[in-house]
Amino acid sequence: MEDQKQAICLNLGCGSTFHPDWRNLDISPNSDGIEIWDAKNGIPAKNKSVDFIYHSHMLEHLNEEDGKNLIRECFRVLKPHGVLRVAVPDLEVICKEFVNALSRVDRGEKNGKVDAHWLRLELFDQMIRETSGGMMTRYLESNPSNKEFIINRCGEQVRPILENDLVKNISPPLPLTIPLHLKIKRFIKKFMCMNFIKEIITKITLDESDYKALIYGKFYFSGEKHKHMYDRISLTDLLKYSGFDKIFIQNPTDSLIPDWPAYYLDVNPKGDIRKPDSLYVEGIKPA
Repeated sequence: MEDQKQAICLNLGCGSTFHPDWRNLDISPNSDGIEIWDAKNGIPAKNKSVDFIYHSHMLEHLNEEDGKNLIRECFRVLKPHGVLRVAVPDLEVICKEFVNALSRVDRGEKNGKVDAHWLRLELFDQMIRETSGGMMTRYLESNPSNKEFIINRCGEQVRPILENDLVKNISPPLPLTIPLHLKIKRFIKKFMCMNFIKEIITKITLDESDYKALIYGKFYFSGEKHKHMYDRISLTDLLKYSGFDKIFIQNPTDSLIPDWPAYYLDVNPKGDIRKPDSLYVEGIKPA
């Protein structure tokens, strides 16, 4: 392996989790250190030019064929002996946890039913939802009795949503009425926005069912929905099918990528696992 300081590292679909030593790409960049990138357009790198590639909880947002194409692209741009690290929601573990929750329901254990309900949401909501956040967000905001179970499943990332009631309590109350001059100012600002004008024209020219179909289509292609799921068998087979000959099941801190924990991509600086529901698989490109 080359010196890590000179290595070329790609973090694909990084979201808000990225490191300055990596080249970070995402479909909706939220920082200056992230390049805009759509997985369907291939990886913007030359053949055999990259040392390490990482993507976390992105592969499941692509349909099966697009997922295959992405892994092939990873194989194309990696150097011989280069490493691909993939993290996805672990379908096997979700299913085992669901069956376990049903057993706890049968035994009359506390929170068995709500835990089973949450696991059903994990399995299906992100595939069938029609609006951002779906039923999962509504459940998180409902002050559920199984908060710790959900945090153990999904990590600290969900805590702010679970504790949203506390945020609401400390937020300053909105005025009962908005002054007329502010209403006019808001209207002018909104009217000047081209997106707003396009939205008005679209509503006028489409009937209700076509407009709803358009809105859903935009959401479907926004990247939020899950379009496939993986377990250790199917993900290993996908990497082998794409050309990787050595496949390893890893954990959040172990990796073939040198100094992996120092990048805080799967574990935050406090030592918390970012996405505890993950399956971590790595593949090495043959020489």
